[in-house]
Amino acid sequence: MTPWQSTNSALSGSLAPVFDERDDIALAVDGELPQGIQGVFMRNGPNPMFDPGPGYTYPFDGTGMIHAIYLNGGHASYRNRWVRTRELNEECAAGRRLYNVGFGPPPHANLANTNIVRHAGRILALYEGDLPYELDAGLNTLGVFDGQGKLPGVMSAHPKLDPATLELLSVAYDLETGTLHYLRATSTGELDRCVPIAAPWPAMVHDIAITPHHVVVFLCPLVFDFSRQGPPADWEPERGSRVALIPREARSAGQVRWIEGPAFFHWHTLNAFEENGRIEVSLPWYDAFSLGPGPRRLELHRIVIDTEANNVEDHLLDDRACEFGRINDAYLGSKARFGYVGLRDPRPGETPQPGAFEAIARYDLQTGEKRVHRLPPGVTVGEPVFVADPRGKAEDDGFLFAFTHEAHSDTGRFLILDARDIAAEPVASIRLPRRVPAGLHGNWMPL
Repeated sequence: MTPWQSTNSALSGSLAPVFDERDDIALAVDGELPQGIQGVFMRNGPNPMFDPGPGYTYPFDGTGMIHAIYLNGGHASYRNRWVRTRELNEECAAGRRLYNVGFGPPPHANLANTNIVRHAGRILALYEGDLPYELDAGLNTLGVFDGQGKLPGVMSAHPKLDPATLELLSVAYDLETGTLHYLRATSTGELDRCVPIAAPWPAMVHDIAITPHHVVVFLCPLVFDFSRQGPPADWEPERGSRVALIPREARSAGQVRWIEGPAFFHWHTLNAFEENGRIEVSLPWYDAFSLGPGPRRLELHRIVIDTEANNVEDHLLDDRACEFGRINDAYLGSKARFGYVGLRDPRPGETPQPGAFEAIARYDLQTGEKRVHRLPPGVTVGEPVFVADPRGKAEDDGFLFAFTHEAHSDTGRFLILDARDIAAEPVASIRLPRRVPAGLHGNWMPL
């Protein structure tokens, strides 16, 4: 296809799309690849093939492209592919964009652009406004996945995989009706829970938290009403927030508890655990949010839900802006000690971009200690993903994997840090012959 350029800030700099699908083998490595780590790291993100025109907003628009790093026998290779959705195939046949941006008028496309997970032998590219697309290990698109006809037309982009039960838990939302659906897939991939829940107002539920007994949902007061003139959502802090505690065995909406809390917004959760009648959730926290421009405070907080007193406390952990929090997934839903985030670390002469950070931080969630890996000038990073060292035993025995982007360069790198000492020099840096744009979420899939 013919490359194009845009002056839209969501389509330039680290967010500028790429236009080729590549297979690069025997990549050069600075440092040494970790021993015993074999598998594939896949990351999803919006990458429009055709110029979307005015109104494009990251991350709500752009068909998903999967970028993958394969590690095998001490060697590294790279592959990228668009998720070949029905709508993208139609646009390819027409040679132009046919579908409108997310908050524009219909028609809209299934973009399959937010996350990619493996569960019960399936690899799914996720988009919370529609059904997932299934891919194979080579990134070939196999088709729409509807859970054997049981999914309610949409699925969350942020399911949580319970490391003990291997259940995949998620909450889907409908911005028109305000209906939520609690979804649970068993370890074999069977959808055995699909529970409709009427929310107090229509709002995005981009991510959830889990404990052994609950799925935790924060309903923030970014309220959607598509009859409005202009942006369909308005920040209404006077409503406060609502916490939905969904029993993991729930079969009806009547089993869900709603608890009132202070107003805030969040995209992602870091982790949650349940202890002595209290649920603690660590997350990147915004003091407000809108779909338009405007300053907002972004910090790391701990939300404490007292399930006996039915109240919510909000505690500041760090006032530095951060996002894309991850932990060692083997500790998901339990009292994990360490969390890893993309950290805002402004540098003179550089304009920060959404979804691209200048540093990676490791937080000790018990002591509050923070360690930081600062990237060189002009280099940014997205979500750091923890990959366990198969030889390790401690929670932080492992590595952080992430793509980096260097301003004004046509090449890229894949960064591997020691999770125990992230401030140190990288364990390895894989040289990529072509840059990888800033994206959204990814996961490590061991062989």
